[in-house]
Amino acid sequence: MSGIKNDANKNDNLKRQGSFRKLLPLNTNGDSQLSMSVKMIDRPIASQTSKEYTVYLQEYNILSEYMLCSQDLKGIYVIPSAQNSLIWFGVQFVRQGIYQGGIFRFNITLPQNFPDGGCPKVTFQTPIFHPLIEPESGELNTSWEFPEWRKSNRIWQLIQFITKILTKVDIKMNSVNHEASNLLENNFEIFRDRVKKCVSESLNKVYNAPTVDDPHYITFSPYVEEIHNSIKKEILQPKEEEESKALGLSWVQPGSLQPFSKPDAR
Repeated sequence: MSGIKNDANKNDNLKRQGSFRKLLPLNTNGDSQLSMSVKMIDRPIASQTSKEYTVYLQEYNILSEYMLCSQDLKGIYVIPSAQNSLIWFGVQFVRQGIYQGGIFRFNITLPQNFPDGGCPKVTFQTPIFHPLIEPESGELNTSWEFPEWRKSNRIWQLIQFITKILTKVDIKMNSVNHEASNLLENNFEIFRDRVKKCVSESLNKVYNAPTVDDPHYITFSPYVEEIHNSIKKEILQPKEEEESKALGLSWVQPGSLQPFSKPDAR
C-alpha cells in the first residue's frame, strides 16, 4: 500500500486485506531470511491504537510466515491471494502413500486477528475421502495435530500436517468422516477403492478453470510439446562447468608468492 490515502477512502482501505505491499527491511544486520522471519513473527505487538498500523503489522507477520513456508516444503505449493492476504491458495501433489498421484487443491484461511485467533482453517476444494476431512464442507480437522494453536506454531507446520495426513492414514485419527474411518478399520479394500476414485477425480479436475477471479490462483495447462519440450530439455540437461578463469590482471610472477613480483608488460 503506497502513497497517501485520502480521508474518503481511508475506512474502505482498512477493511480490505490486500496483497503484500510492504517490503522487509533491506538491512537485516547479516541475519538470514529464515531467522529474520522468525524475529518478525515473534515481535511483540506495539501498544498503538492506530488501526492502520495494525494492518501493516499483520501483513508483515503474514509475509514472514510465507517466507518460512518457502524454506523446504516439497510437493506442496501455497501462495496468498492477491486480493486478501488472509486467504492462501494451495495445491498438494501426493508423492507416496495410498493417495499417491493425487493433486488436491485447498485453501488456508487465517483468522481476522492473525497471528492471534487460533488455528488457521484448511478447506479442500478437491473432494477427498479421508477420516479427517469433513465430506460436505471439505474442512480438515486440524485438532488432531493442533489441539491448541500456540504462538510458537507456524503455518508451515500446518502445511506439513496436510502432507502427513495424505501420506499416512492413522486409524486413531479423530474422525469427522465416520464412513471413511469405519471402512479404514473394517474393510480396507473398499476404503482403498474409494481413495483411488477420488485420486482419479482430482486428476480430471487439474485443468479446470479457476473458481475465483484472482491472479494468484494456481492454475495448470496441458503439456504442449512444441512449447514445453525445449524448456524440459534445458532443465534436465546438466550444465557444463566453466573453466576457472583468472579475473583481472595478475602482478605476481609465476612460482612466486611475492606481491608485485611480475614486471609490468611493455
